Amino acid sequence: MQAASGTGMPTTSPAVSLRCALELRARGVSLECSPRESEAERDERVDTALMELFWERGSKSALDDLYEHSRARVLDWLHWRVRGAGSRLDPLALLQDTFVNVFLYAQSYQPGKRGGFRAWVRTIAANVVRRAQFRADARWLSMDAEGAPELADGGLGPARGAADVEEAEELRSMWSLFLAHYLQAYATLRARDRRALELVELEGRSYAETAAELGVGGSNMKMIMLRARQRLCTALRLSLGLEPALQRVRESA
Repeated sequence: MQAASGTGMPTTSPAVSLRCALELRARGVSLECSPRESEAERDERVDTALMELFWERGSKSALDDLYEHSRARVLDWLHWRVRGAGSRLDPLALLQDTFVNVFLYAQSYQPGKRGGFRAWVRTIAANVVRRAQFRADARWLSMDAEGAPELADGGLGPARGAADVEEAEELRSMWSLFLAHYLQAYATLRARDRRALELVELEGRSYAETAAELGVGGSNMKMIMLRARQRLCTALRLSLGLEPALQRVRESA
């Protein structure tokens, strides 16, 4: 086994709660590096085991551990992907969107498939980046050239660094709560709406491909997606308690 520096002890995969550690060990999953296994290989193996645990049981503790255990590697990959695209996207915001989709579309995960969680989550993240880049480009192109804002200095000073750390902590504390509301809203949708959103938003299928799989006409696909998104948005507002406030605004207008 690999040893931690100066301790002579095997390195244990971090960020796994006692509850999940016991469940994984009961399944024969070791949290330590096996002989000739690197820490990176061990971490990817544990990521996959946590995803399979969440996929099978829908355990909140497994999802929380999966996020804590894998987010640094997913975020590193998003930083690389954003740099490669030359975009102005925020990798931290993309990370949150990626794990929203991990939570929402967990049942599309296929245990035993080559690449495990690493390959699956990168497919999700790549689609998140693609959609965010499309929206950012559309907003940029729609701006009047004379009214375009001056780009801010991208340098990371002490104040900006402290603010980013604080924002990251706040996002970590809020994302589980948001996901619970999202799941409640998503569960209210019809099966066809859920499948359409999964195919388009998660798997990046075209409308034509999605229409073929759902057995509907291509001319109807845009309307199906529009209504599915509207229903999801309405259900999410209701879950978050925003719909009554919006209704009061409409009535007073």
